[in-house]
Amino acid sequence: MENPVEQINNIANMDDFLNFVVQLAMDAKEHPEKWANTTITDYLGQMASWLDDYAGFEDTIDWEKVDYKTFAKLLYMGKIYE
Repeated sequence: MENPVEQINNIANMDDFLNFVVQLAMDAKEHPEKWANTTITDYLGQMASWLDDYAGFEDTIDWEKVDYKTFAKLLYMGKIYE
């Protein structure tokens, strides 16, 4: 991935988000050595840890406006969608 922070900051719509997710998946496949969390268990666990640790400190996110149901649905559908 080029600059993931810049890519994240430039997400403005669903297409941008889908492109980011596809690039993230490709990066995991092509450069697993650059990933700290290479299993789904580690990845999801560390995602939850980051949210728990940074929700009070990350001031660029309005945590009250985050659509948690949509995130939950996205994560769950990744488990069952064929």
